[in-house]
Amino acid sequence: MHKAIIKHLMFICAVFTILPGHAFELTPQAVNGVYQLAIPERSAAGQTQKLKVEFGELNGQKMLATSACARCPGAGYKMQDEASKELGRPVFYNSMGIYIFAYDENTFVAVMADGPLGKKVWSTLSYANVYSKQGTPTISLDAGKQFALAESKRLMTGEGVAKFEVTGGSGTYYAAVRQTVGSKQYDQIDITLDNNKQITLLGMNCRSCTSSVYLYEAELSEAIGKPVYEMGHMGRFLIEQDQGVLWVASAQLGKQLWEKHSSYNVLGQDKTAMRQISQDKTAQTNVENILKTYAVKAKAAVTARHKKEDLKRTANNTLPAKGMDDTNLDQSALTAAQDWANSYRWKEQLQYVYITSRDWSILRHKVTGIQTGRRIQGVITMKRDDGLCSYQQAIFEQAYNGTGYQKTVMAGVVPGQNKLDCAKI
Repeated sequence: MHKAIIKHLMFICAVFTILPGHAFELTPQAVNGVYQLAIPERSAAGQTQKLKVEFGELNGQKMLATSACARCPGAGYKMQDEASKELGRPVFYNSMGIYIFAYDENTFVAVMADGPLGKKVWSTLSYANVYSKQGTPTISLDAGKQFALAESKRLMTGEGVAKFEVTGGSGTYYAAVRQTVGSKQYDQIDITLDNNKQITLLGMNCRSCTSSVYLYEAELSEAIGKPVYEMGHMGRFLIEQDQGVLWVASAQLGKQLWEKHSSYNVLGQDKTAMRQISQDKTAQTNVENILKTYAVKAKAAVTARHKKEDLKRTANNTLPAKGMDDTNLDQSALTAAQDWANSYRWKEQLQYVYITSRDWSILRHKVTGIQTGRRIQGVITMKRDDGLCSYQQAIFEQAYNGTGYQKTVMAGVVPGQNKLDCAKI
């Protein structure tokens, strides 16, 4: 066997488990020549049933080229390295959407199917032909079609294809569906895990690949029992679900439960497993159900922390210091606050009002400067339905009619109640 073939097979076997009898490599000596077509095709030279086929490398890229005559424009096909390794046979593709499978080193099956190879099990071939080197055994067109359909299914189901090595940690990951990294989407991603500190995603197989960084979230990780990372507090999470498997969740983990608009993806080192989950509805439902339980646990943990922090704040809260001492003003301010509370249907029971400002602020007309009233700040104390009390800062005003001040009215409140022990009011 040729040394290059031995070296190639040794490399493949080091990474993949290949089924004996399927793996083979092409050589120009075996491939190059004139091929007979199962059915005639149009060319620049007219209808033809023969093609010249050549195999070789161009700038390090393995290529298959076909032409109908010496002056006819040729068609070039690039070898698909990943698909070739997995299937154990050379597979080529061109920009016209045509795949060429090497049935053996002298027979090729060319097809155009109803989807990209490795994205679905093909069901329809809009074009198919068989190229057989003159003087060698061949197969029928129907056999060629069935062969191509079977190869597409084999790639999606993983039946008899090369097995991917799953080591966990950093490395190449494949997306069940195209994953957004930065501003672009990728099928294949280079992932770097940095010891529970961050995960960096870098798109692969592109000219200007973009990246995304996710930082470790200790609270959420402890809540769900899996390492969790978030990208920039944007509701985009990565979860280390299993060895060599990351789940992507676009949801408000810790803030909300799993909702209809929440979404997910699966990234894994086993490309075959990612293909399988992309077409397995039961597996997809299982992933989403687990994510729903994670969302429940995450929200419960964050809610518990907020409650603990709230209790601590409540225990430490005290009423603001009293300012102006005016019993009549306090009473009129309470009446104004009760009117405000009734109009806005407050549930709290108002207790009393006191003034926190040391003096009034004069209100004047913006144009004339004439005094129109005065304003002062105070505090409303309340009892709540949860057994606690609270206070809220409020603004009170009295209109001025030129000779005297009118009825005290409440002009507004400072947002946010401050809870505290009822013994403190």
